[in-house]
Amino acid sequence: MATNPLDIRILTVGPNYIYQKTLRQMLTSLGFQNIEEAREGTKAWEAISRINPDLVIAQWDMPEITGLALLKLIRANDDFSDIPVVLCTGEVTKANVVRAGEAGVNAIVIEPINIEHLDTKIRIILEFEMSPTTKQAKAFMEKGDRYLREERFEFALKEYGKVLDILESAEVYYNIGYIRTAKGEYDEALAAFRKATQINQMFAKAYKAMADVYIKMGNKEMAEKYLQMAGDIFLEREMHESAESVFNEILKLNPDTINVYNSLGIIYRRQNRLEESIKLYEKAIKIDPNDENVHFNLGRAYLELNNPSQAKKCFIKALMINPDFETAKGMIKAIESEEKRSV
Repeated sequence: MATNPLDIRILTVGPNYIYQKTLRQMLTSLGFQNIEEAREGTKAWEAISRINPDLVIAQWDMPEITGLALLKLIRANDDFSDIPVVLCTGEVTKANVVRAGEAGVNAIVIEPINIEHLDTKIRIILEFEMSPTTKQAKAFMEKGDRYLREERFEFALKEYGKVLDILESAEVYYNIGYIRTAKGEYDEALAAFRKATQINQMFAKAYKAMADVYIKMGNKEMAEKYLQMAGDIFLEREMHESAESVFNEILKLNPDTINVYNSLGIIYRRQNRLEESIKLYEKAIKIDPNDENVHFNLGRAYLELNNPSQAKKCFIKALMINPDFETAKGMIKAIESEEKRSV
């Protein structure tokens, strides 16, 4: 371990008394003594400002300020942005992992907490975050970002090169791609963006940037491919405004793209813009009448419009196309069950 546990300042955050007591016992048994507790996000922020901890371990579910919101506050503050943060949660979903990763979480621990698992997570974090090489890489990154904002591109590239000599970073490759694009060096830009997506396969901005480069190169087919990838990631993360913007870009390139009408329909349905979503699903069906998923999504929109009879027709159509579509079968049964009750 890079630093003596006795010297590490740890802040634990969470409203649950058992969680706090158990966590303190575990940390103490692992050799950590400098532990402070906060019951909720506001008190945690006050403690962070006061003691500048070396590590924050917070429960995800908290009133008012959640663990994720606290993480975002820490990352947005120049004085505390480098503090490692561990989030503890009883349930992990892919969407939450993505959200926490985007916000800059260092680790996620499943509750009830296992001491061996906690020990491994903490030691990996501290060995990496507190190592001289990591701190040096961050200093180079900050310097490069400053040059980038000033559009002193060659200086920025030199600093980013120093970062990559120490560690791989998707964000650094993305910034290099941005610079290469601005300089009209499109092949080099694409190579940098590809490297960014190899490191982080959910890096939607990098896919979008690749599409922009292909548009500049006049390759609409490749541009559409990478816009679709970016849009799908934005949609999965429920970043609806970004997803809608990307999908509309695809429609400008190719108005007959069925996936886009379906995806936009999903966005509008989630936003309760049901009549707009229905129009989009109907456009998708005109392009490809044999896509069971579009018929199913159209049925869901009609169901949310309180039109179960029309919804049932859509679900039946989806089932005719794909007889193994179990979800459609379930929706039909639910509608028929409700019809019997109302007779």
